[in-house]
Amino acid sequence: MPDPLQPRDSVNPSLASGTATEPRPSEAHGVKALVEVAPATKNLPLRTEMTPPPAAAQQPWFLGDGPVVLYILLVFGLVVGLSVLVAPRIQRGVNELSKELSKRAATHIENGRSRTSGNVNEPDGSTIDPTAQEEAEKLLARVAAGDTTAADQVLSESDAWTGKTHRTARTDQLITASLNLGSTHAREAAAQAQLALDGIPRNESGVAMLEQAVGNPSQRAWALWMLGALGNRGVDPIHTAKIIESYLDDPNVNVRASAVDALSLVGTDETIPMLLDRFRNDPSPIVEERAICDIAESGMYTHSQRMAAAASLVGWVDDSLLSAQQRAWTVQALGDISGKNLGTDSAAWKSWYDSAR
Repeated sequence: MPDPLQPRDSVNPSLASGTATEPRPSEAHGVKALVEVAPATKNLPLRTEMTPPPAAAQQPWFLGDGPVVLYILLVFGLVVGLSVLVAPRIQRGVNELSKELSKRAATHIENGRSRTSGNVNEPDGSTIDPTAQEEAEKLLARVAAGDTTAADQVLSESDAWTGKTHRTARTDQLITASLNLGSTHAREAAAQAQLALDGIPRNESGVAMLEQAVGNPSQRAWALWMLGALGNRGVDPIHTAKIIESYLDDPNVNVRASAVDALSLVGTDETIPMLLDRFRNDPSPIVEERAICDIAESGMYTHSQRMAAAASLVGWVDDSLLSAQQRAWTVQALGDISGKNLGTDSAAWKSWYDSAR
């Protein structure tokens, strides 16, 4: 059973350190100004008489081009100063906006499961404990490899990871592998680890957080899945199943599919009829397939629970009210549950069921 989820700028060093100095006009600017003044005096006509110029022609520098130069220098300094002060703030604003956008939940379907990057309670980077993160990843690697002792450790220790660890591409990969194992014990460990890595406490507070998150369309698929995980781990499974059930008729096919997956994760007897109903009556083949797969192979159902579903399935092998595709999925599901290949022979399937129950 694949994981329902998913798996995160540069400032001038001198500006970032806060030691930047305001640019000043260099000596080259002064030399250039002198060079530009020189031609003006070089081309003046020579006088035969050294007669002083009229008094009116002798003006102080500040009555000639001086004010223009000062104005230009003033504007230049002002622009440079503002750039020094404002640029870092703009950069910080861009960085903060980028971080905020990266936290937005972006939900999609991957390998038949809802996957979400970003969630309602993702731990802040500053709170991550590298030691706890490393230990979590090591244990999950052992669970994915089929180590039952590691699964026991995850179930007993993962609550302590909450708020100190987070999901990464590596943990997502390991959780997906663990959820695909045939061992229900390994799947339970993966589901509980998922709660801890996403910062969801295994108590009523966690239910309240997810109940609020499920109202947000961008987080709905993730929240439904996590509600299923909480229910599976013993946190008010009746209430969590009711919340999830309310989305089985959602107009969005992906939401309905996520609700089906979440119910199979709760894994109670009461959820089996809900999945059987979705298999028979949902208008989307996507939901139909998801429901029958969860009943027969995925989800957290025990073998006895799957056998209870088989009581209905054996009567549907040749049910004319089902589509050809639905009947084919029925036969496949019975094969997964029984380990037998009896094809489309409904009588043979009924005989098997009578002898196996």
